[in-house]
Amino acid sequence: MVATLEELEKRLAQVEQEVACLRQLVISPPAEETPAERGARRWREADVCQVQMAAGWSRAMEQMGVSGEPIGAEKVQEIIAASRIKPEDNEFSRGIIEMREE
Repeated sequence: MVATLEELEKRLAQVEQEVACLRQLVISPPAEETPAERGARRWREADVCQVQMAAGWSRAMEQMGVSGEPIGAEKVQEIIAASRIKPEDNEFSRGIIEMREE
């Protein structure tokens, strides 16, 4: 995959934002900070990180071609049943177990 300069700049900007967010979470608060001030600060930091995480999630879904509303567990179970897959066979789990044993 060849990335353009613009794509690399966007990626770098995102990484820098994420590093800044992580630094805020790791840096210890000043000694004179009260518990209430610390709580308020952490709420602000969480809001910033939440916005960044939501943006990252949206980009990831877009890159994978996932769009629309989630269909829910019941609908997934209906689709699986309609495709004649028997959940009690556990074929997928069995394959994972066999791979571990190799």
